Amino acid sequence: MIKSNVTVIGTVTRSADIKEGRDGNAFITFGMKVHLQDGDQSADLDLSVAYDGEDEDVLFSNKGDRVKVEGVMTFKKMDDTTYFNLSAKKVKKVGEAAEDSVSGTLQFRGTLGSKGVTQHQGKKGAFRTFDAYSAEKVGEDQFSYIWVHFLDFGNDSRSWLGAKGKINAEGPLELQVFKDMVSINCRVENLSKWVKDESKS
Repeated sequence: MIKSNVTVIGTVTRSADIKEGRDGNAFITFGMKVHLQDGDQSADLDLSVAYDGEDEDVLFSNKGDRVKVEGVMTFKKMDDTTYFNLSAKKVKKVGEAAEDSVSGTLQFRGTLGSKGVTQHQGKKGAFRTFDAYSAEKVGEDQFSYIWVHFLDFGNDSRSWLGAKGKINAEGPLELQVFKDMVSINCRVENLSKWVKDESKS
């Protein structure tokens, strides 16, 4: 499980349209693009936005409009492509002066990679890094694996924090750009062992 409560500023790429969900209720959907700049690296992040409220700023969002969206972002990977979906709680039009950005808090539940945890010693003290993945169901019996890179300034010893360990982690979401690709990163604020409920598997 990976999700993030976010605030996103970007440009509408697909005008708002009204659709009907599986439950028969109508909702509004539109596309938006966020330009991410990371030093001399940059990339465009495409998002699919859905909203089921009555905010007129959503209904009359047209291609080219600048908008600020607050909501819950989820991630899904198909083949080599990661899709970013945003369930909006609030949409507001903004001016051209508002810079593209994505900010929020990431919630993660998943499994550490086979390399486990790498310890580091920095100028400001010890820290550790690790990569972990979340298995997301994409078909009847199919799963995709989305990786997140974590930076953790905790230095306590935890026996379960090793290769293939199960974790819950929470902290600020950081989207970084490398070779035109967007990676998901998180600076850990809360970390605990994930005890999987086998009755739900």
